[in-house]
Amino acid sequence: MLVRVERYPDDAALVTVRTSVGTVPASWAGNLETAAGEHHVEWELDEKFRWGSNCSPAAIEEPCLYNDKRGVFYRGRLGLTEIEAAQPLAHLELAGAVIDLGHIDGLPQGMAGAWVEINLRPKKIKIHPYRI
Repeated sequence: MLVRVERYPDDAALVTVRTSVGTVPASWAGNLETAAGEHHVEWELDEKFRWGSNCSPAAIEEPCLYNDKRGVFYRGRLGLTEIEAAQPLAHLELAGAVIDLGHIDGLPQGMAGAWVEINLRPKKIKIHPYRI
């Protein structure tokens, strides 16, 4: 995903990430000296997701990223990869990006393709820059 990154004024470890669907804080996994500017990034969400707690159905069916006093929110379509004899692996499809979520505890049946919203703390979000 192509984003615009700005240094976060109050925290040396965080940056502001501007995307086509919203702006959120995240930890920068690259060289902080070169963080400011446009970058292609991969998202790493270091959280254990639980249905009904930090992962739930979305009231609005459109991609969005936003931040408020409760945390950072990602809204997108839920993709599931079935693994024989195991819980499916989940990913979030968001504005052309695919963000791995891992397993979602308590996920109801039939949720593949559903619009969902996940939330987590900014310190649990890391972006990794890469070159195309």
